[in-house]
Amino acid sequence: MDITNILPLPRIGIFGKKEEKEEPMAVKYRSRLLDYLTSPSKVVIKPDHLQIDKFHRVICAVNYPRLVEAGWLSRLVEMNLDFDLAIHIEPYPVEKTIRMLEEEIKKQKTDIYSLESEGKIVPQSLIQKHKDTKALLEAVQSGAEKMFGISLYIDAKGYDFKSLEDTDRKIRDKMSALLITPKIPTFRMYEALRSVLPVCDNQLRIIREVTSSAVAACFPFVISSLESKARGIIIGFNVNNDIPIIIDPFDLSNPNILVLGTSGGGKSYAIKLMLIREFLEGVDINVIDPQGEYTELAKIFNGKTIKIAPGSDTVINPFDLMGQSLDEKKLSLLAFFRIVLGELTEAQRAILDDAIDAVYEDAGITQDPKTWSKTPPTIEDLYNQIIPLTRSDKEIIYEPAMAIANRLKIYVTGPLRFLNQQTKINLDNRFITFDIRDIPDVGKPALMFLILEYIYNQMKRSRKRKILVIDEAWTVLSAGEEGEYILRIVKTCRKFNLSLVMITQDVEDVLTSRAGRAVLGNTATKLLLRQDPSVIKEVAERFNLSEKEQRFLQTARVGQALLIAERMRVPIKIQASPEEHRVITTKPDELLELMREKKRRIAVREMQLELDVTKPIHRKAHLTNEQVDALVKIGYKEIRIKNLEGEYELLIIRNETDYTDERFVLQHLIKEEIMKYTQNVMIHYSKLADISFEAADGRMVGIEVVAEPNIDEDIKHMEEMLPVLKRYNDYFFVVAREELKRETSYGTILTREEVPDKIRSYFVQKEKEVEVKM
Repeated sequence: MDITNILPLPRIGIFGKKEEKEEPMAVKYRSRLLDYLTSPSKVVIKPDHLQIDKFHRVICAVNYPRLVEAGWLSRLVEMNLDFDLAIHIEPYPVEKTIRMLEEEIKKQKTDIYSLESEGKIVPQSLIQKHKDTKALLEAVQSGAEKMFGISLYIDAKGYDFKSLEDTDRKIRDKMSALLITPKIPTFRMYEALRSVLPVCDNQLRIIREVTSSAVAACFPFVISSLESKARGIIIGFNVNNDIPIIIDPFDLSNPNILVLGTSGGGKSYAIKLMLIREFLEGVDINVIDPQGEYTELAKIFNGKTIKIAPGSDTVINPFDLMGQSLDEKKLSLLAFFRIVLGELTEAQRAILDDAIDAVYEDAGITQDPKTWSKTPPTIEDLYNQIIPLTRSDKEIIYEPAMAIANRLKIYVTGPLRFLNQQTKINLDNRFITFDIRDIPDVGKPALMFLILEYIYNQMKRSRKRKILVIDEAWTVLSAGEEGEYILRIVKTCRKFNLSLVMITQDVEDVLTSRAGRAVLGNTATKLLLRQDPSVIKEVAERFNLSEKEQRFLQTARVGQALLIAERMRVPIKIQASPEEHRVITTKPDELLELMREKKRRIAVREMQLELDVTKPIHRKAHLTNEQVDALVKIGYKEIRIKNLEGEYELLIIRNETDYTDERFVLQHLIKEEIMKYTQNVMIHYSKLADISFEAADGRMVGIEVVAEPNIDEDIKHMEEMLPVLKRYNDYFFVVAREELKRETSYGTILTREEVPDKIRSYFVQKEKEVEVKM
């Protein structure tokens, strides 16, 4: 059956006249292939199904339930089956709707009266239908509702008839469970398929009248996993239906994000992926990085890594006001010294309060804002202020002062003495990481707190969107018995358009400490990855997890998480593109392979001026040994094959197709031969001819290469491709086996040695005609 009689797609002159010369040849040639690229080769129509590559069967809905909930069709969409769903909605004019409803009410009244006059029992369904119609008429007359015609069609598909039957059965079972009556439009499959295609052509016209609220309830994607904003990023994909989950943390009640999960659950991977996507949306990124995991990520985006370690040029003075008031700074210092000194007694706290006041006063810094720009004191100034108290005769002063001095000594004369100097740091980049991996473990918590404070105060100066990531956040969440400073930062982030992202595997700190509870209560987005069974009860209680969600978190694989974003709760899988994965992976084996690949790419770039690594085939005789080795390392291989002259030749090829190496090589050798005469030639890895080109007289010529593993497959291949080739103005087969030339029923069949003369005939003959005319 001719496809043009089935699907009336535009035909762009393949069998017609040659286009005008004003159009560029390359564009003209590509346009002539449009119908090949958009039309199926055949359509087989049966009474209850049809076949266009796949088998198709359209199921239509003829009855619907009386009452439905919003998004009730989502249960159909969420089925993991191969089908397309189409809904046609047609609005009805109000006047027509009112007349239709009035006539229906009159008919129903007549039916009820007739039954009552005959002494028969009136069916309850008729009484209910009459009440519904009257209520609908009132709603339409008051403008509360409108009427629409709705048609619902589902195109079940399968690669074979058995899979089609299985998909059809499951879809109809689900429709019946939703109280939808399914029906197969026998002998109308073509009209049914046209009704499903996105061409707005409802040829079946199986219509049911419904109200506007019912139409809204039929919208099949009313599920929390597809709540998206005008701006946002893909956080992940719904585990149940693979629907992308797009959210914008900055559009929620607050932009803060908390990530909880056991070690190896994929916390850093998920956040790196989020940072890449947010950065590309124009968001500034800052990361406090205790393990140096984000350094490579910053390099890729031309970011800046600020390394803070003994001997480095960058440092933060804990006493630097950083743009805060003196009272705010004193409050943060108490939290800082709790990290440095551990638990503080009342006597230690009193001594620290007095000593901090004294060192600021000695530096000339008072409550007067004019003095806040003066050079601040250092840790050594505080140490010198406390040392005299260690010589006191009073035990109540001596003991707490000695405890403080002993703990501060490491920051004055010990390995952390690099903090005993003025601030030297510069935040002049959109992507900044603070690498503190070389800091001794005893000093990391204190330094993380200082960086958090410094970045937070710098970011307050701008209203631009920005993200601050704190990895291993337990060190900060444990700061301060009361946690007032952390609480203040978390609560004020939204005011400055700052998203605070905290990553931790120590769930206990979040659930028990005041600072942790403050973060939890002021974080709109939570990402819960795999949880240890020992803490699942506490997590379930704190996050109100259902039994199903608890089981999911205990059995979640790497990269799976429960996303909680205000009222949305959905299990997701975090999935990166191949390029994103290369950037953010932390697996040692993958990192080693990436390093090797990087070296290979460098080697390839060095020879790129001499060697085109994008070409699929190279003649070994034209390459050096080094070039051959480089090509083999990036996926090429060496083969020995006959060329178009019939001589064996060594070639270096990269065959990434499903074709045999011989067929692949012949395609490219034939293309090279054609390009001696014209640039209008293409290789097709589809159901078109292997090669097509435009002859000198404008004819479109198709060439099919036949080089299958055995002769039976060769013949089968030729039978399948013959109908396609006949649609060209001219065609011929090129066969690897000479015995196939006996198959005369397939048209012109050539061996590879005959190809050059055949191709030349399409162009040289035209040249002779031109000479004769001259």
